[in-house]
Order: sequence, then C-alpha cells, then structure tokens
Amino acid sequence: MSNERHGGNREDSDLSGMQKVMFVIVLGALVGCGPDRETTTPLSGPITEAVYASGIIKSRDQYQAFPAVSGIVAEVHVQAGDSVRAGDALFTIDDRATSLGTQRAELALELLRQNASVASPVLEQLRLAVEQARTRLANDSLQFARQKALWEKQIGSRAELDSRELAYSSSRNAWLTAQKAYIETRTRLRNELRLAENELALRRAAEGDHTVRSLIDGRVYDVLIERGELANPQRALATVGRADAFLMDLQVDEYDIVRVHQGQEVLITMDSYKGRVLEGTVSRVDPLMNERSRTFTVEAVFKQSPPVLYPNLTVEANIVLARKERALTIPAAYLVDDRYVLVGQDERREVHLGLRDLQRVEVLSGIDSTTVILHP
Repeated sequence: MSNERHGGNREDSDLSGMQKVMFVIVLGALVGCGPDRETTTPLSGPITEAVYASGIIKSRDQYQAFPAVSGIVAEVHVQAGDSVRAGDALFTIDDRATSLGTQRAELALELLRQNASVASPVLEQLRLAVEQARTRLANDSLQFARQKALWEKQIGSRAELDSRELAYSSSRNAWLTAQKAYIETRTRLRNELRLAENELALRRAAEGDHTVRSLIDGRVYDVLIERGELANPQRALATVGRADAFLMDLQVDEYDIVRVHQGQEVLITMDSYKGRVLEGTVSRVDPLMNERSRTFTVEAVFKQSPPVLYPNLTVEANIVLARKERALTIPAAYLVDDRYVLVGQDERREVHLGLRDLQRVEVLSGIDSTTVILHP
C-alpha cells in the first residue's frame, strides 16, 4: 500500500510539473501577443505618392536692378511698393564727371570736323603745296625736254642737260611727296573724326547709364540704397517684379529630382494661408544642381493664385508623382527592412509594395485586408 501511495505521488508530481511548463508557455505567448503589443490590419483607401519640396514665392520677371557705372546716388525716384512702368527712372547716379567728359568730346569732335572738311586750313595748305609742286614739276619738265632736244642737235653743254634733268627729278619727287602728305593727312583726319564721333556717342550713352530705369511694368518690392551712398555695378539698388503674377521657387533634393518633370501637379501649403491646400503645376526644372545644398530648383505656378502674395513668402509643397483612390495600405512604421511585416508569432512575411506617402505604404501582395500585423 505504501508503494502504491508513493507511486501515486510521483505521478501527481510529474503531472504538476507538466502543467507548470504548459503554464509558462501559454504565459509567454500571452506576453508576446498581450494587449500592450500594437497590431493593425490593412486599410483600403486613397494614397498619394509625392516628392517634398520647400521654397519661396517670387514675382514673375523679378530681378535686381544694378547700375552700369559707379558713383554717388544723386536721386532715389521710387520707394518700396511703388508701381513703375518700363523705362521709368529708379535712380540717378551723379554724372558731373561724365558731363565734363562729354563736353570735351563735343569740342574735340567739332575741331576734327573743321580740320576734316574740304575747306579746312590744314588740308587747304597741303593742297596748295601739291599745286605748287605740280606747277614747278611742269616747268622743270618743259625745261628738261627743251634742253634734251637741243642736246640732240648738239646745241648746249652736257652740264646744262644734267642740271635740267636733276631739277626735273627733284620737282617730281617733291610733287609725289606733297601728294602723299595730303592723302595721308586727309585719311588720318577722317579716321580721327569717326573715332571722335564714336567717343561722343559712348559718352552720351554713359550719361544715359547714370539713370537706372525699370525694365518692366511692375512694382518696386525693395529699395536697397539711399541717396548719398556709393553705387557700383556689383551692388544691387532695388528689387523689381511683376505686381500681378507670382510663381514658386522650390528646392528638390538630388535623390528625388529624377522623378520630377514639367506638368506634374503640386500641392502647396503656406503659413500665410493656414488650413488651405493650394494647387499648382511644375513649369520648369532647372538642369543644374546647387553643389552646396545638393538641390535642384524647380519652378511651379499656381492654378489659381491666392488673392494676396508677396515675394519671399515661404511655401511647402508636395509634387505629386502618382495617386490611387482605392489601395490596400498599412502604416509605414509596421515595415521591417522595408520589405517584411510581422504576423502570428513574430513571423516575418515578405510583402510587395507600391505607392507610399509620409505615413502609409501600399501593399500589392503578401497579405490581405484580414491579416493582423504586429508592430516591430
């Protein structure tokens, strides 16, 4: 009886040990899938894949006005907010030195016109010298011909013939020299006249350069210099742009730029218009990357511009790459290594993905709408 009791106790002890093991296993499973473990199931709904970009508002045709010359700002004709027409004066640079130069150029031109004219004293004197040399040549030529005819008749001496020939030769050289001097002087004066005309034209153009004018019909958005300050061609004087048309300058990371092209839809948010999502379109993609920021500039235009805009307002934009109205999606945070999800007892199951936004990702295959997914 005693042995039977002992045998019975051993069986009870073994059973109790197995129960403890099963309890630990069940407890572990409950802990692994307990209420603290987040789970989800795929949802069907819309999803939009987009490229994020940030940027600023710019006025269309916006530019900075620079002077063509250096000098003191004599007059500031506009202030920020003024409307201007193309050709309106924005600034006047002190041009007293240029005006004196123009006056000197005008005087020099007048003198050269007189000297280069047909009746100028300089050319008249040279022309007179040519006529005198020609008259002397004609006389010496005639005397030489007569003396030569006498010599052929054996009249007169050899010395007289040589003397007439020498006089003729000298007169001919003097005539040629006088002609050359006249032609060269006339050509030089005409060339100097053309140069003086060009110089005066440049001087007068430089006087025009001392007035900085608007290139477009638009608005002055900023005045960057005051009267009395020194202006130079490297210093911007004002920012001018269109008053009725604006665009966006967006910066897109080099990682995303290959997926961006002209004509894509853009969804825009602005601090100035909180709670509104504005629509736009990509109008241009600049092909050169900014090496410092590693970004590309993408220009976008509004489909319907807000009522009030100003240059340099900040914008955030999503350039739409693709969208689906009905897609099976899960939170992106539930992905493991960007290709697996956890199901059951932390089993890794591969899924094939489609579109994605900042929070959710489309699942094309691997799970369905009833699959319970564990948070990693």
